[in-house]
Amino acid sequence: MNSSKTAAEKIFSEKSGQDARRGDYVWAVPDLIYMHDILGPSSIKSLNKISGGKTRYPGKVVVVNDHIYPPKDVESAHNIKMLGESAGEEKWETIPFGEGIEHTLLIENGTIRPGMLAAGTDSHTVTAGAAGAMGVGLGSTDIAFLLALGKLWFKVPETILFRVEGTKGKYITGKDIILKVLRDIGVNGANYASMEFHIEKGLKFNMDDDLSIANMTVEAGAKTCIVKNENLASNREFPQSDEGSEFTERIMDISNLEPQIAKPYSPGNVSDAKAVEGIKVDQVYIGNCSNGTISDLREAASILKGEHVKNGVKLIVIPATRNIYKQAIKEGLIGTFLDAGATVGPSTCGACAGLHMGVLAENETCITNINRNFMGRMGHPSSRVYLANSYVAAASAIEGFIKVPGD
Repeated sequence: MNSSKTAAEKIFSEKSGQDARRGDYVWAVPDLIYMHDILGPSSIKSLNKISGGKTRYPGKVVVVNDHIYPPKDVESAHNIKMLGESAGEEKWETIPFGEGIEHTLLIENGTIRPGMLAAGTDSHTVTAGAAGAMGVGLGSTDIAFLLALGKLWFKVPETILFRVEGTKGKYITGKDIILKVLRDIGVNGANYASMEFHIEKGLKFNMDDDLSIANMTVEAGAKTCIVKNENLASNREFPQSDEGSEFTERIMDISNLEPQIAKPYSPGNVSDAKAVEGIKVDQVYIGNCSNGTISDLREAASILKGEHVKNGVKLIVIPATRNIYKQAIKEGLIGTFLDAGATVGPSTCGACAGLHMGVLAENETCITNINRNFMGRMGHPSSRVYLANSYVAAASAIEGFIKVPGD
């Protein structure tokens, strides 16, 4: 048998204790489980039905209250209270309130590390791939079984390897890379696969770009991902697929790539952003679990500095973590946003999932750097959401319509 392995095969071999190959079904023990304030409580309810609340999971469990924090109503407050009580009884780690959005935060604070297998109650757990870990989003019942049994079965995914090369344009970010991938392969193009990205040295993409790429791999149907950026020294520890292992390879030359945009109502409905310039917007939303990074805030501020939001347009900025917020204050970015007429909020999932703090009304149009634009995702079913990078979002806030900077 071929001794070479993909990154996914290496990680699942280690976590299952067997020679795992793509297509195999294995029982594996993730290194980490993390849950949030919406699906965490439902996982606990399922756990109570399955095992009376008893757990056998030997690894680390982390609770992050981020989806509706600060709580907007009695139900969301109750969920946070319930999750806190269960965490206290089980001695799970509870992140202090307001520290940030789980996927960004747990990479920032070092909880998620290279080579780990992390399971989360959120589909965007795939963001862990930016830290060289394999993040897998699971349903509430699956999380409950994992807690009760101490292990869970997985199918080892096949691997699609994207080699990113060429030259990087001025207003191009990791968001444009993943949107271009979705444009090319569609929302079912990587179903149950591990999407592995190798970013060529010299392209000057940073860790924040990697977060953006990893976060949206699930929109292509991916089970998990790894983003290995040759420009970052820390990436040397990241697992990668061996030459000679079995994977599907795609070469991605970004030399002529222009800013991309996903139109309603799918992350896969992508075109060049220039093709939809001029569409009026009612709201601009900057910040979520991958694109509320300090790089995103710098990009947006570079466009907004000395400018003002178009009258009648709501600009909402949400730093992804408390530390990013503090750094943005230190660099004067928050002042730039406030001077431009933006509302800056605490670190929360908020309007990204149509929960609070920026929900859209009937027939409103929003351009944003979040990850999903399904019908009704951010509010009323008739509202429309366009996904783009932070440069394009900021430029659109100034003009009052979709605008690509530099034109």
